[in-house]
Parts: sequence; C-alpha cells; structure tokens
Amino acid sequence: MVDLVPLAFIGVMICFVALWVVGMFRTFRQRRVLRYTDRIRAEELTGRVRQLKVRGHEEQAIQLVQHELGMSAMKARSWVKSI
Repeated sequence: MVDLVPLAFIGVMICFVALWVVGMFRTFRQRRVLRYTDRIRAEELTGRVRQLKVRGHEEQAIQLVQHELGMSAMKARSWVKSI
C-alpha cells in the first residue's frame, strides 16, 4: 500500500501536466484570433469553424473567418487549417 502512494502522486502529476499542455495548445491556436476580437467571441468562432471543417466545408470556414474578423485570405486559410 505504501508503495502505491508515490505512483499515485506521479500519476496525478502527469495528468496535471497533460491538462496544462492541452490548455497551452488551445491558447496558441486562438492567439491569432484574439488580436481581432475578444476571448468569448474567439471561442465561439473556433467552435463554428470546427463544425464546418468536420462537415467538410473548409472553404466556408475560411470565408466565415474573413467575414467575421476581417482577416486576409492567406491568414484565415492558415488559421482554419491549424484548428
């Protein structure tokens, strides 16, 4: 039983590190959008873009980003592909 305590502690630490890494990836993906809008709108736009990409409508997602944020076509295409 005493041997399991260090293993449990290491397991919990690995979970926290994994959650931190996932959070950092989300932050880096949204960083480009945050230059153009606030955080809540960026999260909502990211969700809509993901839905369009899952359905196979990547060009519509690019147009949505261009229309909503006024991003150039090249930047919008790059951001949509990174999601």
